[in-house]
Amino acid sequence: MLLSSFYLLAQLTQFAAKRLLKGALIAGLGWALTGQAAVWTYVDAQGVTHFTNTEPPKGATVVIGFDVPVVQPEAFKAAIDTSAHEAQAHRTVAVLQVNTIYKQVHANLSDASSAYGVDLNLIKAVAASESAFNPNAVSRKGAVGLMQVMPATARQYGVMAEPGSTVARKLTNPELNIHTGTKYLSYLLRLYGGQVDLALAAYNAGEGAVLKAGNQIPDYKETQDYVRKVLAVYKVLQTRPV
Repeated sequence: MLLSSFYLLAQLTQFAAKRLLKGALIAGLGWALTGQAAVWTYVDAQGVTHFTNTEPPKGATVVIGFDVPVVQPEAFKAAIDTSAHEAQAHRTVAVLQVNTIYKQVHANLSDASSAYGVDLNLIKAVAASESAFNPNAVSRKGAVGLMQVMPATARQYGVMAEPGSTVARKLTNPELNIHTGTKYLSYLLRLYGGQVDLALAAYNAGEGAVLKAGNQIPDYKETQDYVRKVLAVYKVLQTRPV
C-alpha cells in the first residue's frame, strides 16, 4: 500500500516520540513482540516521489527501518469496555458452530493466520462481525464478502479484474477474500504497533480517520460500536474456541 509522504511522516513522527515509552510499557506487561518493518522511498516514471512500507520496486532506497511490536494473542488485553456486547458475542460464537460456510472456510482462515501472522481468533471475529460469514455480503459502501473488503483495497494487494469478472465479483471467493482481508489487517496491526483497537478502527473507518482523531478511535458511533463488537467476539473466542 502506498502512503502519501505527509501521512507516512506523521505516522513515523508519532511512532518515534512514543517508541521508548511504548517499549517499556510492553516489556513491563510481558507482551511478546514480533515483526519487522521498514520504509522505502522511490521516484516513479512520472517523477513522483513515493513512500511505501510494503515491498518496493527494484532500486528503492530504505528511509528507515524499525522493529514493530505486534501483540500476541495469548497476551491480548481489550483496551476498551466490551461488556455491553458480550451477550451478543456469545450468540455470535454459538451461531458459528452451525454455520456451514464457516466450517468450509476454516482451513482458509488458518492458512491466512499463518501466512500473515494474525491471530486466528481475531480473523474469525472480524469475519463474523463483518458478514456473519456470508460470502456474497455487500455493504452500502461497496465492501464485499466475508471480511467486507473494499475493491480498491483489494487492488492495492494485487487483486485485478479479468475478462468476465470484476474485482468485486472475485472478492466473493471466500479464500481470496480471507487472504486479502487478513493481509490488510496484518498491515494495520503493524502500522499501529499491535494496538488491536486502532487496527480495527482503521479497518472500519479508514487510516485517515484514525490519524485525524490523533491516532485514537474516531468519534464515530458506528466505528466505536464496531470495535467493541469485534473485540467482544474476539474475547469470547479466546476462551471458547470453535
